[in-house]
Amino acid sequence: MIWLFLVLGSSYGVQWALSRVLGERVEARWERVHERNAARLARAFTRLRGIFIKLGQVLSVLGGFLPRAYGRELEQLQDEVPARPFSEMKARLQDEFGPGALSRFESFSEQPLAAASLAQVHEATTKDGRRVAVKLLYPGIRGLIRRDLATIRFLLPVIRRLVLVSRIDRVLDQLEAMLGRETDYDNERKNIERMRAVFADMPKVVIPEVIGELSGKSVLTMSFETGSKITDRQGHEALDLTANEIASLLVECYFRMLFSARIFHADPHPGNFLVRRDGGELRLVILDHGAVEEVTSALASGMQQVVLGALTRSDDQILLGLETMGFVAPGGDRELLGSVGKEYLGVLSKMRIKDFSKLDQAAVVKLAGFDQIRGRLRELMRHIEYPEGYFYVERTLVLLFGLVGQLAPREGLPGLVAPFANQAFLALSTPLAPPPAR
Repeated sequence: MIWLFLVLGSSYGVQWALSRVLGERVEARWERVHERNAARLARAFTRLRGIFIKLGQVLSVLGGFLPRAYGRELEQLQDEVPARPFSEMKARLQDEFGPGALSRFESFSEQPLAAASLAQVHEATTKDGRRVAVKLLYPGIRGLIRRDLATIRFLLPVIRRLVLVSRIDRVLDQLEAMLGRETDYDNERKNIERMRAVFADMPKVVIPEVIGELSGKSVLTMSFETGSKITDRQGHEALDLTANEIASLLVECYFRMLFSARIFHADPHPGNFLVRRDGGELRLVILDHGAVEEVTSALASGMQQVVLGALTRSDDQILLGLETMGFVAPGGDRELLGSVGKEYLGVLSKMRIKDFSKLDQAAVVKLAGFDQIRGRLRELMRHIEYPEGYFYVERTLVLLFGLVGQLAPREGLPGLVAPFANQAFLALSTPLAPPPAR
């Protein structure tokens, strides 16, 4: 990885130097430099696999925050990761079910339907003729994750100097815990049952059904669910579906998960959602439930308050929400944080974004609040703490922001949240329900 970043840095350094010397005559080369470096990064993430592919999936969704070449290259990591040979995956089946593992199925396709960062999926048929999807964890992936995390932990003293937020080690701890759960299919099986309970009265949402007798700790067999990828606009048109109605349903699902059920699907990249019509009705299929996380009472209440504060332009309400979530460090300067928040809301109130899928650099700077913290970053960081459990929520909201921006570029996530705001108001006046038992 160090060598990769040296190569990327050198490439951009040479282009920057040429631009300073030759001016507009080399400006056209920037796009070629972006394309070349984006391809290098995608190849490196693919080769490194594991948590680096997860990182590439996050970056691919944030197309507006990076040169477009990066979005195009890294999008391949959403659901086009190179598959492992079937001999490896057959060995995984045999580890789980013994030498006659394949005889448990009527048929089993050697060609995978999809390959991802931690596993790949094959189509099969059960003895009673049912079409199923079999998810197989990559052999050796748990060891690879441990090595990658060990490397990052080795660099943690340097990371702490660069990232000033208090207790940044919590992020790494939570990432490690999440990856541990994602590679335990007994855990994912339980997650699927919990999610099926959350959406039991919402027929527009489809959660696969687990075939218990064909599942284990590293093998998960589920009902085969059809549909087009959530970002496939041609597929939407063929089904007479609009991207806005799909995006709205997706946002509604997350409101229900975060504010009512207090558990949520923490990996909303495009490869994990399908859409289809059943009986003329829109259906949203949610796949891959390895990363299903709980929301603490403090985070749930605080997020409700922040949403309401943002919608009503109340900086006091937002600050109250941040305090409830645990962002204000013990002894932190509440007035300082409040004044910065008030400035930030003033900037947001004047912003007019026409396309959330194509944010330019100036819009990104404003959305991130860089101007409000410029020159005060070190002072502010002394008064902020990273709340326990927020890593999962933050990662999910970042991915969701990018995905909804692709589907509904004019409204974006902020525009689609408004119709569900009454749920947040109502939730503030009633006790939060406990999350479903594991």
